[in-house]
Amino acid sequence: MDRWRKAAWAFTALHAALIAGSIVAFRFVVNRPVPAWAEPESWAWAYRVGMAWTGPMYIVTGFAAALAGWVATVGVRRGLLSAGVVVALALGAELLGVGTGFPFGSYGYGTTLGPRVAGMVPVVIPLSWFVMLFASFAIAARCGLGAAGTCAVAALGLVAWDVLMDPAMSAAFPFWSWHQGGEYYGMPLVNWAGWMLTGLVLATAALATAGPGLRDVEAERLPLVLYGLNGLFPLALALESGMYGAALIGGAAMLAFGAAPALAAALPRRAASPARHAGAR
Repeated sequence: MDRWRKAAWAFTALHAALIAGSIVAFRFVVNRPVPAWAEPESWAWAYRVGMAWTGPMYIVTGFAAALAGWVATVGVRRGLLSAGVVVALALGAELLGVGTGFPFGSYGYGTTLGPRVAGMVPVVIPLSWFVMLFASFAIAARCGLGAAGTCAVAALGLVAWDVLMDPAMSAAFPFWSWHQGGEYYGMPLVNWAGWMLTGLVLATAALATAGPGLRDVEAERLPLVLYGLNGLFPLALALESGMYGAALIGGAAMLAFGAAPALAAALPRRAASPARHAGAR
């Protein structure tokens, strides 16, 4: 599976480059006047193309990295199966959320994240759920809990990411918008309950379909890198927008989750790894 790991790191490099480019663009280009040296029509075309495709491509490269890393860990057949299940369930949760307001609250996506399924959910959004589930589950697996505990901690990792991401992506720049009032930068707190519920479902489905190779995911470094990388853009966007409270609270939440395995290791007793349970099936 070495070729899959090499591919995962190659896609991670592209993912990181696109994240860095997005950070620079929002600092110097987005919502800024046309530079004096630029030809207005050419600049407007480049601006439209960049806004339309940079975001979706940075999610797609992250998904490719996570998928390759997941396949390298659990095998091709089970890796593709589990990824397909997670993406399908994530899409279902998002379609339900946009269509009914359950379980996240009432919200809708803008046009900056590319083509949408049924005109409601950008195609790349379920891919983003998979990236962060892979990252969160691998970190949770290092805590040495049972299957249920690992799924719950993985779901908390997704919530921690949303604590940072949502203000940046809805209040600082409207990749999506809330159709109701909210206590946290315009976001209703029920959204985090929705993330926790959805994360539990996705983590449980991944654990059920990934198979015995899951026991090795906790040893991989790639998920840790992906988790950190995907906090950089919302952190930079929150800071750029003067949302220092969101940056502090969200950054602390993600750091605390990343430190969870070290905190678990400091406890007097540790339960058996859930991956070992999966391997015993």
